[in-house]
Amino acid sequence: MTPPKITIIIPCKNAGHTIQKTFDSIRLQKYKNLECIVIDGLSTDNTLDIIKYNEDIITYFISEEDQSPPDATNKGIKMSSGEIIGFLYADDYLEEYALDDLSKALIKNPNYSIYSYGLSIEKLESKNVIFESSKKKNISLNLNNILFKHVLNHFFRRKIFLKYGDLKSQYFDNTIFFSNDREFMIRLALNGEKNYVIEKVLYRMTTHINSYTGNRQNIVKIRYEHIGIAEFYLNNKFLSAYKRKKLVDFKSHNLSLLLVFYIYKLDLKNIFFIFKKGYSNKKYYWLIDIMRCPVAEFLYRCSVKKWI
Repeated sequence: MTPPKITIIIPCKNAGHTIQKTFDSIRLQKYKNLECIVIDGLSTDNTLDIIKYNEDIITYFISEEDQSPPDATNKGIKMSSGEIIGFLYADDYLEEYALDDLSKALIKNPNYSIYSYGLSIEKLESKNVIFESSKKKNISLNLNNILFKHVLNHFFRRKIFLKYGDLKSQYFDNTIFFSNDREFMIRLALNGEKNYVIEKVLYRMTTHINSYTGNRQNIVKIRYEHIGIAEFYLNNKFLSAYKRKKLVDFKSHNLSLLLVFYIYKLDLKNIFFIFKKGYSNKKYYWLIDIMRCPVAEFLYRCSVKKWI
């Protein structure tokens, strides 16, 4: 039996310092029915030279202006012909056995549309692994995990994109949307989709000061994006009481973390703004969340932190 075609989409721009390792991890895969699509956003460093050097493992490649990484990813989805589609970002790499393990899961569990796996995060400079999560309790596709835990570790059947649409390429105010992956997974969870979990680390994410989510300013924007996502879906009057409660809690969680940040910065204007917004969201329960949510975030991160 011919194994299903797997498409890996690599969106990139000015990733010359990391993308060779990304390609090396593709080259190490033993899986034969593989399609590799590279979508470059008009890189001005040596990224294009590295892409050309690795053209023997690339099925399709384009270099043109795009709005954002998810815009590039959406182009790749439209170009793809694989039954299974996954994303590999140019700072990251796959474990050598990743696609073999995915293939086994596809064959043994063919009725799923989403296949999820463990993730680690390492620092580019030191190579230290600072995060590792591969337990089913953290990766299962449910609202609690998708709203409050990490989300970047999935392969999808093509029909998922046909049914639910593309990744959202820009935030509601037309700025870059760092949380596009979380918004997409929330979309799936709200519609009751389930996943099969491979309890092994197959994806290695690299963080550094120049990565999109590697600096404080972007992390603050991500918190505001989460609040905006919650508000967007809370406008749906057909939400069940459970889903509505989870989204209200998600909004409160991110407001609480922003409040702690602004208290640390002694930013009185934003302290007042966030406190008022949190109170309007949950009334007096907000006072409990101010204490509970930062502690819950800390405990989760401790549970998945790679202690040396």
